[in-house]
Amino acid sequence: MEINKHNQKKIRENISLEDDVAYMQPRRLAKELREVLADDDILALDNGLYKVWLARNYTARKPNTILLDNALASMWAGYASAMEAKRLNPNNKVVCVTGDGWILMNLWDISTAVRLGLDLVIIILNNNNYGMIKWKQKNEHFIDYGLDFSNPNYKMMAESFWATGYRIEKKEDFKATLETAIAGKWVHIIDLTFDYPADGKII
Repeated sequence: MEINKHNQKKIRENISLEDDVAYMQPRRLAKELREVLADDDILALDNGLYKVWLARNYTARKPNTILLDNALASMWAGYASAMEAKRLNPNNKVVCVTGDGWILMNLWDISTAVRLGLDLVIIILNNNNYGMIKWKQKNEHFIDYGLDFSNPNYKMMAESFWATGYRIEKKEDFKATLETAIAGKWVHIIDLTFDYPADGKII
C-alpha cells in the first residue's frame, strides 16, 4: 500500500508538468482516460513510445482491463487485441490508443471493425512522425533523419470507412469528445494532436 501511495503521488506530480502545454501529452492522456473509463472498461495499447508512458501513468483497477504486449511489440497488435476484447466482452467499453505510424500501415482493419459492427473507440496520436524511433535516434546522438511524414485528414478517412470521425487539436476538447465516443455505438476514431515532452524523459 505504501508503494501504491507513492506511485499515485508521483503520477499526480508528473501530470502537473504538462499543465502549460496547449496540446495533449502522454501523462495527461493517461489521466483523462482513467477519469472517463469505468473500472470494467478495457484499454488496449498499440506499440509506440506512448505505450511506455501510459503503462506507467494509467492505473488499472481490475484484471485484464489494460492490454499491451512487450514481446515482439509489433505495430497493429494493440488494435487486434482491442477488436477481440470487444468481441469477447460485448458489454464492456473498449478503447484502443495507437500512433499515426500504425494507422497508415494497417488501414484495412478499420473496415474489419466496421464489418463486424464493433462498438470501438480508436484514438490516433497524431504527431506526424515515428515517435519512438525518433526518440531513440536523439538519445543515441544520431541525426534526425527519415522519420517525419505528413498525415491525411483522419476524420475524413474515418468517415470514408463509414466510421465516426473526430478531430481534436486542443487538449481541453479531448475529454468531452472521448465521453461522447464511448457513449455511442459503432466505430469512433479520434484524431488527437499529440506530442511528447521536450525533455525526452520517460516518467
